[in-house]
Amino acid sequence: MTEDSSRIVLARLRAINWDDDSAAFDHPNSRALLMREYLRRAALWAKAYNVEAAWPFFDIAEHVDAETTTPPDIADELEELLEELAPASLRTTCRGAVRWAVLREAHSDLPTDLPDPYEPLLVMYERGGGYHLEEYLDLNGVMIPLRDLESNASAAPFLTLDPATLDALDAEET
Repeated sequence: MTEDSSRIVLARLRAINWDDDSAAFDHPNSRALLMREYLRRAALWAKAYNVEAAWPFFDIAEHVDAETTTPPDIADELEELLEELAPASLRTTCRGAVRWAVLREAHSDLPTDLPDPYEPLLVMYERGGGYHLEEYLDLNGVMIPLRDLESNASAAPFLTLDPATLDALDAEET
């Protein structure tokens, strides 16, 4: 059962065309909101487990239960996929998302008041690949300031990851 969830996340990552930088330009508004939502959720998890120093791009499952591991065959396939990707934080979050799927199935006692940390980031990747991290987060079509953990933790949540809503946001004039 655990392997099924991690395989689903791996399949999602494999389906992304990481080399198509132009796809991001079709979804600048939604990608910015999805990244903001990931940063908010990751900040909440970092605060809940007292690992603020690890925020923003980290393997949250490692801090929830360090004993939870990705099945070796899936980990090998994932590493093969990530070999050419940059920055390192992108590879970290992809590994974290796969490991999170394993953790979610292994633990029914995860905090219910905290949202899934990686889903917004996975949807953002699916809408145009990764990002570049410098003074700002460059999402290939829009740049957003990273800000600090507290600012992100207290940001208003973006409650829908519905593709139709995201498409409507991208259709708006910027």
